[in-house]
Amino acid sequence: MDGKTLRGSATAVEAAVHLLAALTPDRRLVAQVRVPAGTSEIDALAVLLDGVDLAGVVVTADALHTQADTATHLVEELHADYVLTVKRNQRTLFDQVKALPWAQAPTLGTARDRGHGRAETRTVKAIDLAGRTTFPHAVQAVRVRRHVKDLRTGDVSWTCAYAVTSLEVGQADAARGGALVRGHGGIEAWHHVKDVSLGEDACTVRCGHGPDNLVALRALALVFLGRLGQDTVPDAIRWVSYEAFSRPLDVIGLR
Repeated sequence: MDGKTLRGSATAVEAAVHLLAALTPDRRLVAQVRVPAGTSEIDALAVLLDGVDLAGVVVTADALHTQADTATHLVEELHADYVLTVKRNQRTLFDQVKALPWAQAPTLGTARDRGHGRAETRTVKAIDLAGRTTFPHAVQAVRVRRHVKDLRTGDVSWTCAYAVTSLEVGQADAARGGALVRGHGGIEAWHHVKDVSLGEDACTVRCGHGPDNLVALRALALVFLGRLGQDTVPDAIRWVSYEAFSRPLDVIGLR
């Protein structure tokens, strides 16, 4: 789950439309709702997930949604599990997680990637939270430490991302926990693609349900474009444009 502001929909007197979306790991839009002005994504979350069957599903969300009420709602009412990012907006929980004996915990997963002029190494650790926090249904804490080396300059930087999860050790070892933490970035990448390749933020449609409907149509377009086997979305758009009167119909199965 993640929210996005449609910047082009703002006017001199009205704030931009803000939507909260739920996405599958393969970037299929499951549900979206508009966040009413004067409220927050936290208020809209229950509306977003109303009617969605989440039994046995793992829900990931950013630190804004790391709320006790949200965790309780997901586990006790929707019968889902969660992986929630922990940052300083929940100061007590963040301090508890950061103070865990990470140095003594074994590294249970390591991944290395190279590309875009960088070499990246990610290490994953997980620690049992039994008795260490009162956050509802939190069973494990996960830390993903990311080391990045600029291959041109040699500069090295590192970051740590923390999360809590309701998944038991038998349901998610450190490798899966780390993958779930990193995988949440997929929805942010999805937003970025819609902005860069489909001009979402530049769109000034603002009346009625127009902004919401166009977001859903862009999401559908990305699904169809992804089926073309091209390396990138811009490549897929170019391929379609070469025969603009026939290929769009081919893509959606119409003749």
